[in-house]
Amino acid sequence: MWMDGVNDYAYLEPLATDPKYRRMGLATIALTEAMKKTQKYGVTYCFGGNREFYQCIGFEVVCHREKWNKVW
Repeated sequence: MWMDGVNDYAYLEPLATDPKYRRMGLATIALTEAMKKTQKYGVTYCFGGNREFYQCIGFEVVCHREKWNKVW
């Protein structure tokens, strides 16, 4: 997790769970604890990677970002 102190957002990645420990709520707990830290620093928006996971735990999409790449 890292926080951007200028633009008021946090990026909540990388977040992963070992396959044998999935579906136990561990990623949700880890994310919840990380978000508690972001609140302490006044972060308004959080970004993550796996949209389905974040939506399952109550996040809603408020914007879409595009990634650009140029092959030289």
